[in-house]
Amino acid sequence: MLSKISYMALAQIFFAFVSAVSILVLPKLLSLEGFGYYQLFIFFANYVEFLHFGLSDGIYLRYGGRRYEFISKRTLKSQICTMEILYIIECLIIFFTVCAFSFDKRLFLYIAISGAITVPRSFLYNLLQSVNEIKKSILVLFIERIFVLSSIAAVYFVDFDKAKFLIFSFIFARFISLVYIYFLCRDLFKVKMASFTDSLFYIYKNMRIGIKLTISALCNIFLIFIARSMIAWKFSIVLFGKISLILSLLNFALFFINAFSAILFPILRTKKTCEQNEIFKILDDGLSIIFVFLFLFAYPVEILLGAWLPKYADVLNYMPIIFAILLCEGKTLLLTNSYFKALRKEGQMLRINLISLIIFSVFIGFIVYFCNDIFIIMFCLFLSLFAKYIALSYGLKKFIKSVNFCNIGVEFFCGVCFIAISHILPGVYAFCLIIVSFIVLIVLKRKTFIQLLKFIKTI
Repeated sequence: MLSKISYMALAQIFFAFVSAVSILVLPKLLSLEGFGYYQLFIFFANYVEFLHFGLSDGIYLRYGGRRYEFISKRTLKSQICTMEILYIIECLIIFFTVCAFSFDKRLFLYIAISGAITVPRSFLYNLLQSVNEIKKSILVLFIERIFVLSSIAAVYFVDFDKAKFLIFSFIFARFISLVYIYFLCRDLFKVKMASFTDSLFYIYKNMRIGIKLTISALCNIFLIFIARSMIAWKFSIVLFGKISLILSLLNFALFFINAFSAILFPILRTKKTCEQNEIFKILDDGLSIIFVFLFLFAYPVEILLGAWLPKYADVLNYMPIIFAILLCEGKTLLLTNSYFKALRKEGQMLRINLISLIIFSVFIGFIVYFCNDIFIIMFCLFLSLFAKYIALSYGLKKFIKSVNFCNIGVEFFCGVCFIAISHILPGVYAFCLIIVSFIVLIVLKRKTFIQLLKFIKTI
């Protein structure tokens, strides 16, 4: 039988294929305006699931590491019904706001319908992951991706608005995944709901702890949100669509990484402090090597995408920055965030994220407002995200003594050098120099990498 991490890896290979097809094929089939419109929908549709005010994340934290058969299904049923009602009220409030400011009402309607499906699906998906039902949660995403892949194939034969067809297909895929996850958790809906007072008590209790995690997650992505939104505001939807292409690659990679953090979180909840410190040391050293290794793919990806999508060639020069951002954001998602959640220090994580967001939002806004160079804007985004990673690591140091700032310094040096080399030297020379540098790194860190492989086998 496949281990959970092997099962997750195989599933993520398929998800990677679907995402690659979406990222590479859709820009070919859609106009620049159509692709930008579709990306705008996806942009907001992926964030609408946060309108649960922490209830879903509270369930994730509270039930992490428990067994599904031992959780209270009466209270869960009442909470999911309450959350859906809450979302409908939120949508009505936002709708009247949209009407007042004359935004695209039709786009909002698509986003609202998608959210009505996504919110309960996200609740149940988090529940399955928290109780370590990894295989079941993967099947939900697998079914959704099958429908997404089918819609991409069908869009070639569509002779009306292709962007809207893809939006409708996205919503339908989410609906099918919701139906399936309802089927997986059908015993949850066979029981009677808890009393109204009990429901309110548990909703408040879970929201109070979950809202910290929700806001922290929003802070993690809000800097990128600000950069993308200001690019759309200052430049054009065409440039927004182009930048969205390379940021979609980043989001896809981070989604891939976050899937593995879902495996790590329940494991850490069951470990003692000394074991958590040892696991952190292994992962910290090993992941640094893996993320630096990924730098090798920046140049080939840039060449292949440039040949496949010549209309987007002008923004592919920023690909090294995307890979450097992947280094700090990947380790933030997989390592620091997982440990804060496992240690139940989400309040500390929230404070660091909020302070970082305020400081770096002003910084990014200032840069975008006064600078017309996209390369500088993207590089400043990397600096901001890396500074946030350092701040979170510093906060985690109070609880996990294995946090190594020498490693963080080496990672920053590697990221900046990689961007500088890729920007200054011709592509082939930069690629060769990066290969040589990585060989030196793997020789120096070979024992660490072997330890990481041994740890993975134990999961």
